Amino acid sequence: MRKWIARFAVVHKENLCALALILFFIVFNFLSMQNKTRTADEDKHYSYGMNILNLNSDRLQLPSGIFDDSKMPITALNALPAWLAQRLPASAFKNQLNKFYTARFVTVLFSALVAWLVFRWSRSLYGFIPALGSLFLYVLDPNIIAHSELVTTDVYAAGMIAFSFYWLWKFANSRKTSDGLIFVLVLGLSQLAKFTCVVLFPLALLAILGHDWFFLKLRDKKYFVKLFMYTLLAVVTAVFIINLGYLFNRTFTPFKDYQLESNGLLAIQTKLPWLGNIPVPTPYPFLQGLDLISYRNSTSLGYGNIYMLGQLHKTGGFKGFYFVASFFKVPIASQLVLLAAIIFYFWDKQRRARFWMDGIFFFVPVVFFTIYLNFFLNAQLGIRLYLVVFPLLYVFAGHLFQNWQAFTKPQRALTFILAAYLAASVFSYYPDYIPYFNEFVWDRRMAYKILVDSDLDWGQSKYYLSQYMAAHPNVQQEPDRIVIGRIVISPNELVGRTVDPSTYAWLRDNFVPVDVVAHTYLVYDVHSPDLVRLCQTKSICP
Repeated sequence: MRKWIARFAVVHKENLCALALILFFIVFNFLSMQNKTRTADEDKHYSYGMNILNLNSDRLQLPSGIFDDSKMPITALNALPAWLAQRLPASAFKNQLNKFYTARFVTVLFSALVAWLVFRWSRSLYGFIPALGSLFLYVLDPNIIAHSELVTTDVYAAGMIAFSFYWLWKFANSRKTSDGLIFVLVLGLSQLAKFTCVVLFPLALLAILGHDWFFLKLRDKKYFVKLFMYTLLAVVTAVFIINLGYLFNRTFTPFKDYQLESNGLLAIQTKLPWLGNIPVPTPYPFLQGLDLISYRNSTSLGYGNIYMLGQLHKTGGFKGFYFVASFFKVPIASQLVLLAAIIFYFWDKQRRARFWMDGIFFFVPVVFFTIYLNFFLNAQLGIRLYLVVFPLLYVFAGHLFQNWQAFTKPQRALTFILAAYLAASVFSYYPDYIPYFNEFVWDRRMAYKILVDSDLDWGQSKYYLSQYMAAHPNVQQEPDRIVIGRIVISPNELVGRTVDPSTYAWLRDNFVPVDVVAHTYLVYDVHSPDLVRLCQTKSICP
């Protein structure tokens, strides 16, 4: 009894430490998202979530006439406070529910749940101190912070993938029916977060086969029957949850009646006409969204120019885009910890021996998404798409701090130095986290030379721009011709991400920004002698 009470007291203290760090994360996010204007996608995500609550799951039709491909039912959670407010009498509470930052705060709370998962999973594997290390890496990741504050699906996808593999890991090692059923439920719910999660079905199957091949040797003939039954249950459950999420919208529409765009599904529809009369068991907007995602990825329609390291691609992406994005946008201290964790994991025979028991549930999704996003995805819209691997990596990194009691004083000192460096780097950008770049970009005015779009300017800093313009009334904002004086410009416009690249070539190629607003908008000073000189040497005249 005494041992049980003592153990309970220890766990209670450990949980309180983790909860304190998570509470800091919640408050920090709430404070830093104040005065942030709506990003390019938030209104559409919010509108679709509200439509779901109003029992309409049809895909949004954009002003251009095309249908939106990526908005998902999970954003109904963000729209829920305002939806409830519509049914309440006028009050201060109702006004708060209607605030857009309340909708954003829902994502913060979900991200806090993911933070708790990171801590719990890491503690189950490695112990308390390693779990704190994993949690610290998560709550002080500037990319996690940035996208936890938005009404989008990127953090939801990262979280649902982490939850799915956590419960798969639990089931693989416990074989409890309850763990298996929870995994099936979470896997189904993940399909309402982002179309990325569709790949969880084959990835989960690969992970469990890898685990069982090593431990069970697959000698039991009944194994494959059980695996088939679980797979069937997972698919049926997911289909039912997808139907619930999309409100059974035109479920069982015959395949021939779909208006398809992607080459793959069009080919199936055309070359296999016998499939046409088969009713599709998922709602129409679900398969429609998958089709549109595939079509836009192959054509780059609607993505604009893709930019990296001073180069633009009008169609197709850059090979290795997310390696570059991670190198410059993940804090250096976090990168060092992750690199050390990978090296020590495969160097240490004892840790390496646990690969098939535990490690496979990290490496299968991380390796897949790393390869796919870097080499096969054309829609390279920012590091936000790569967040799907971050919680898994941070749980895995916890093993580096195993046997903390045996760490030497220099090792502990180095750990605390890296922690302090991580905190200092992240806090130095407060409250601007979408445009965070680590110290490899020492001059923050030069970040635009690396990446733009949702990695730098996603429309989140317009409030600060308006404040700057009010304080500097003579500043010219994105002039449509060559001018003299002080100029402020979005990095997206400057590099040609959203306009013709030649529009601001005169400014981009011949001048250096003198300041930056909210780590986002670039400020230039153009003097008359500069243009006279350029007019003489490069035929650039005002």
